Amino acid sequence: MAGSEGFSSSVASRIGSTFVLLMQLRVLVVGVAVLIDADQRHHVWALCVLAAVALVSGLMLVAWERVVPRLFEQPALLAFDVLLGYAVLQVGGIFGPYFLITVVAAGIAGLLYRWPAVVVLCVQQTVLYYAALAQNHELWSKFGLPLLLAMPAFYAIAAMVGAVLRRLFQEHAAAEEALWRSEALALAAAERSRLAREMHDSLSGTLSGIALSASGLPAWIHKSPDRAEAEAQRIATAAQIATRQARSLIAELRDDAVQRPLDEAIGEITAEWRDATGVPVEASVQDGTDLPLTARHETLAIVKEALENVRRHAGARRVEITVTGDRDLLEVTVRDDGHGLPMRPGGDDWLDSLGGAGHYGLLGMHERARRAGGELVVESIPGGGTAVTVRFAGADSAGGRAALTRRRDP
Repeated sequence: MAGSEGFSSSVASRIGSTFVLLMQLRVLVVGVAVLIDADQRHHVWALCVLAAVALVSGLMLVAWERVVPRLFEQPALLAFDVLLGYAVLQVGGIFGPYFLITVVAAGIAGLLYRWPAVVVLCVQQTVLYYAALAQNHELWSKFGLPLLLAMPAFYAIAAMVGAVLRRLFQEHAAAEEALWRSEALALAAAERSRLAREMHDSLSGTLSGIALSASGLPAWIHKSPDRAEAEAQRIATAAQIATRQARSLIAELRDDAVQRPLDEAIGEITAEWRDATGVPVEASVQDGTDLPLTARHETLAIVKEALENVRRHAGARRVEITVTGDRDLLEVTVRDDGHGLPMRPGGDDWLDSLGGAGHYGLLGMHERARRAGGELVVESIPGGGTAVTVRFAGADSAGGRAALTRRRDP
């Protein structure tokens, strides 16, 4: 609530909800008073006062987002409400629903203000209560002095209840803040661990392969120049892959897309890729589909890698990204209408041949799907495009084995 600088947004929201509840209670009490007191229904002045209370309460109820900050900044505004309560005591008496109407103001005071302002308002209500009582001498003998003296204590009790509620709201907000901070620290630690694992599994492995191939290159130059040329070409390709992996890790340090829902993250990735390449791409995400944080991270990385492959190799004129699923299966597919994969038909050794053919991106996608507990499926038609799909079974089998398969049409 704007203007409630003394409260956090969480506390202000709860105070606003409690204020709305109190206003609803007061409107309800006014209605009950009119229904049960037949004498007041025939008293024009009493009906006018009760109607004014109901109107003011209704306006405060409708515009509470603007009213509560004003009351917080100007406690004197609540004093006018206390005067309205005095008019209620005058026309209806100091007992029953009429007295309850005035008690609501004390509860609001305890909810919004510190004790000095609360004490002033409670004293004002007490003085006005006795002023209304002084005009009806019959009550002194009818109800007795002790009861009449004790009635204003309800103002203090209501104010105390409001203050306790505010204190509970503040403590709850502080606990939420502490929980949020601990979760943020845990998430940051998990992200550092994940990036370290990524560097070890991908970048470190690629660099080790480059170093190993480079160490044997001098020997191949003397023994087999053709083999040396092939090895040099492989080292150059692996170095390019390592560069891409390093850039990807650096980008992930700055990227918070994985923290957002799957549909928002894919929409952002799609828009950035379309702007960078000029290739039309359409994203369709089924409502209600999402993944846990780790699986979402790996899936988004697979989508990015698949789009990178499309940009570099496919020559596609159109790309589609679809996310579909239910409680048993979720699929994320990147489909293009490009050249297809120029590889031999699939077989048991196809996965092993990917590295030799220089398709490190597909190997990386396979590893990511496996780490996330999913399955990677690659479908390709020569000259007819490629579809890369990552599948996740239901939560009960989220840790299932990932497999990489490839299907060609005859």
